[in-house]
Amino acid sequence: MRRYCFVLFVAAAAVCFGNPILFPSGTLDLPAISTSGVSFTYSGTLTASDTLAFTETGTSCLQSGPAYCTNGAGVVITAGTTGIGGDSTFSGTFNGTTGIWDYGSLLLEISGAGTVQIFTPNAGNGLGNSVNPPSTLSLASTTLGSLGFSGLSVVDPTITFVVADNYYPDNSSGFALAQTPEPSTIWLLGTGVGALALLRRRR
Repeated sequence: MRRYCFVLFVAAAAVCFGNPILFPSGTLDLPAISTSGVSFTYSGTLTASDTLAFTETGTSCLQSGPAYCTNGAGVVITAGTTGIGGDSTFSGTFNGTTGIWDYGSLLLEISGAGTVQIFTPNAGNGLGNSVNPPSTLSLASTTLGSLGFSGLSVVDPTITFVVADNYYPDNSSGFALAQTPEPSTIWLLGTGVGALALLRRRR
């Protein structure tokens, strides 16, 4: 895929953006029981300036009951061995990346580049909220570099989302990921329409 570069006649300047990463059919369903997650292939060269934006809904439940259900940041929504609003971590390796992960959190794997945890367990994502931590989390348009894939350049990679866990057989439920409009795309559409209208008016 090519980078989006536009010449804005009004400002007489070129503006370039990384490509938005698009999900097949706009949504992805990720069952918590899946050890392999849900994947799709990105066509072209994926770089650190390419962007991702989506909303995560649902919970991943890591104990039978269901119990110990978390949001995408790994913050507990339904109590199990850890109470509501808490989190716990484990050491593990995903797609060649060894790290400390939050149980039940949403991980992003890129073939040939490693793995990152997308959402951080913090107060905004419900950490410490023992009453009603959110089950819906949104990732605003964010570059892959900002997520932790600095220096990324991979041709036709496989992109995978997976629930962080080290024992999957007793898991249930899962996450639904819905693509959200990228602000840069909306801005470009508005600017392009405005520029065309101005040119037409001058003629």
